[in-house]
Amino acid sequence: MTTGETKQQIADLIHDKAPGNAAHIENSAAFLLYCLDYTNIKLAFDIEGGEFDISNQYEPLIIGTLDVGIAMQNAALAAESLGYGIVYCGGVRGFGDKISELLNIPENALFLCGLSIGVKDEELSTEKVKPRLPDAANVGYNEFPNSNVEVLKEYRQTMVDFAEARETKTWTKKFADFYAQPSGIEKVTKELLEKNGFVSEK
Repeated sequence: MTTGETKQQIADLIHDKAPGNAAHIENSAAFLLYCLDYTNIKLAFDIEGGEFDISNQYEPLIIGTLDVGIAMQNAALAAESLGYGIVYCGGVRGFGDKISELLNIPENALFLCGLSIGVKDEELSTEKVKPRLPDAANVGYNEFPNSNVEVLKEYRQTMVDFAEARETKTWTKKFADFYAQPSGIEKVTKELLEKNGFVSEK
């Protein structure tokens, strides 16, 4: 958890390239940072003997990421149940190297995402709830969901109607473009995964 001066340092660090994220971090009461963390497992190896090395395994990444997602969602639900507002922030991972240095995040730990928590500004909280993908796209009963092009085209139009003139791309175009090539975050993530012992350097 970051508050006060440290929280402000994070906001200042990302402000030039991510002013939107910097604003909600700066205005939050607390900014929670979530790390995939094997520090205590490494200490267990130190106690029991043996060399801790997960760089050739896939499961630790999946297990740790799942744990982070569960912890983050629990915090969000708790905050909202108390009447606070929250903002999920995955984009700050693009500054993971600088944030890791600022917070002394060690080897065997990896910064993944953040969560801003604070009092909602009721005068500015006029946004409608964003429509989610229809059940047909991501819910299956006794079998895998049976999404198709027509379902996504219909949702694309729903998002056009919802976002009005604020978006420059449709929902399908935005994600097709995003996953067509590595994102700007890719380089930072790769370097941190290698540096902190989660994958072997190639």
